[in-house]
Amino acid sequence: MNDFSISEIKTVLDPPIKINFVDEINCPVCDFNINVKNKIVDNGSFIYCEGCEHKIVFKITKI
Repeated sequence: MNDFSISEIKTVLDPPIKINFVDEINCPVCDFNINVKNKIVDNGSFIYCEGCEHKIVFKITKI
């Protein structure tokens, strides 16, 4: 079992990218709202849920 979840972002931009298309994402474990507005992420960047400390890894896929 993975100790993390993957959040895939499909984009035409080259990473790193600034997340300005959504304010929050929900933790897949505890449904806590995680603020991601204006965060700069690269492939493999990660955040931790403040509610349960679950790790969410960003996967950037260029389309």
